Amino acid sequence: MNRSEIEQLTDEIIGEAVLTLLKSHGPINTQALIVALGNMEANEGDSQRREAIKGVIAEVNNMSSRRGKKAQKADSNAEQRGNVLQLFGNRQPDSAKKMH
Repeated sequence: MNRSEIEQLTDEIIGEAVLTLLKSHGPINTQALIVALGNMEANEGDSQRREAIKGVIAEVNNMSSRRGKKAQKADSNAEQRGNVLQLFGNRQPDSAKKMH
């Protein structure tokens, strides 16, 4: 299987899992997606698709853990700033003149 075929199969697998979640009217979140993918893996007869599903589960877990680490880092940065929310960064104005 070449890379584009793997990517297409990955997209199909994720799509099937999301469709299962939508049809079940249950929660749609990362954990529910992983559970749906696990059910798909357990019921899959084709070994190639089963391996692809394992890869998708690993990828979703990896992305979820990276997102969690970013959130933890953002929380620690928020503690350092106090209650100030910076929307546009720390950049100082280019000149002291008023532009309006």
